[in-house]
Amino acid sequence: MKQTTARRLVALAAVAASTLILGMGGRANAQAPTLLRISNQLPATAAVTKGLDLWKSKVEAATSGRLKVEIYNNSQLYKDNEVFPAVQGHQIDMGLIVSAQFTAYDPVFAIFDLPGLFKTYDQATTALHGKTGAILAEHLHKLGVHPLYWPQQGFSAIATSKTQLKTPADFKRLKLRAHSKDLARMFQLLGASPTVIAASEVSTAASRGTIDGFSTSLSSYYARKWFEGSPFINNSGFGLIGTVVIINKDLWDKLPDDLKSAMDNASRDAEEFSTRSIISEEEALLKDLAQKGVQASTFDSQSAGDFAKIIRPMYDEYLASAGSDGKILLESSEGRP
Repeated sequence: MKQTTARRLVALAAVAASTLILGMGGRANAQAPTLLRISNQLPATAAVTKGLDLWKSKVEAATSGRLKVEIYNNSQLYKDNEVFPAVQGHQIDMGLIVSAQFTAYDPVFAIFDLPGLFKTYDQATTALHGKTGAILAEHLHKLGVHPLYWPQQGFSAIATSKTQLKTPADFKRLKLRAHSKDLARMFQLLGASPTVIAASEVSTAASRGTIDGFSTSLSSYYARKWFEGSPFINNSGFGLIGTVVIINKDLWDKLPDDLKSAMDNASRDAEEFSTRSIISEEEALLKDLAQKGVQASTFDSQSAGDFAKIIRPMYDEYLASAGSDGKILLESSEGRP
């Protein structure tokens, strides 16, 4: 009940803020700052959340208080699979989205979940600042939202409660949570039983034995303390967890150009900060997790080769569903494994 009431209040405030912008007609109104509310599924300690904090501080400073930003962490308002419809429907102004949430509306966004396509953060950043990012922005605009920046959250890893995953054969007959339908397809090809549930439900499902494991990033695995019940993790890079900070497109289009410029500048800084933070913290996280009893592994060369053969149909399926833009995205993101 409390969460429902909070959502209603935020939705009403978002509508009021949008109405204010319309009334401003592009003029500054020092007496009534425009309020931007952001829904974020991650905890306050996550690198991407700290990037959002940086974005907030820079936007508020650069606009001399004309923009005020509020961030709601830990899925306080919306679960991860509810954020996009909420932003699209003007119930909240902005949100951090795992790009896999868009695949239900447009299959091109499955590009991030193709195992082996993105191998490094530099490769991903270059693609998102080039043709890949431009095409994805066009598709997001058609869905009614505008991308502000793409913070790196990490590559997909697979955590398990009882079994260490050393080879593709170890996946067989396990019940595994996937954060996207495409990773669910990967689990299916590996002989596991996939289920797609919200991140906020993972701890409960794992503790009850409803699932044997789940897809995650190292940063989320650590920040959410998922290692406490699932002390095995395979960090072989099962696709990139593409995340994007979006804003309702109608709201964005009505903002004055100087406010948009301030938000774009803050977005560049926040994106760079988030990516640097993820890269710098991963090695330290693995060391700390090892001290906490976590057993981390990666595929050896034989298993990596076997894995690439098993999941190859995902590429053909992607091309069949994503059409001509999907082909361009694959080529601009550096091809197949």
